[in-house]
Amino acid sequence: MKIILFRLTKYLLIFLVVCLVFVLNYIFFAWFLSRLTTTPKDYKCDKPYTVYATSNGVHMDLIFHKSLLDEAFLVQLQPIEGDYIAIGWGDKGFYLHTPSWAELKISTAIAAGFLPSKTLMHLTHYKYLNSKWKSIELCDEQLAAMKKFVYESFKYDKKGTIQILEGTGYRDNDFFYEAKGNYTCLYTCNIWVNQALKKASVKTAIWSPFDRGILRHLSK
Repeated sequence: MKIILFRLTKYLLIFLVVCLVFVLNYIFFAWFLSRLTTTPKDYKCDKPYTVYATSNGVHMDLIFHKSLLDEAFLVQLQPIEGDYIAIGWGDKGFYLHTPSWAELKISTAIAAGFLPSKTLMHLTHYKYLNSKWKSIELCDEQLAAMKKFVYESFKYDKKGTIQILEGTGYRDNDFFYEAKGNYTCLYTCNIWVNQALKKASVKTAIWSPFDRGILRHLSK
């Protein structure tokens, strides 16, 4: 019995040390790589379009004026007032079961961080422009590349239609749709935004799972 307890204790300590090393390395590389800036293609063109980025302190969204989005995409969305649409990608369980940080469960956090999980697109409609949003100026090619990345993040049915989850929004102006891809600590909601910026050849972080690592580049 003592031998069994000794082995269990030994394996538990090894597990805890491995977890600690992983967490410390994760934090270090998140800090280090978020300070390195990408070197995207430099478009020598006018940039008449403005897309915005915002964060609630943890999670980032990209915000488009309706006029910048394709009509074929807009007609599939829930009709609601508002000229601006915020689009985010994230963990399905986190989105649906954690409307506020007060309702965060340890099981949800662990599943979202360490297990590949299903994802959703979260769309929020706004009537007015918010002065706190970070503006991103784009030319035609950049806007097209960003929209292509966003559209391809949605999961479509056999008819080519995006799939809404009825009755799952937090308020009257937001909705959830099925998404492609899996959420892990190596590919978070903020990394999705960062990838969109990379696709559009916008200077951003090399890699950043946290919002601040991306926003610091948009502030320059």
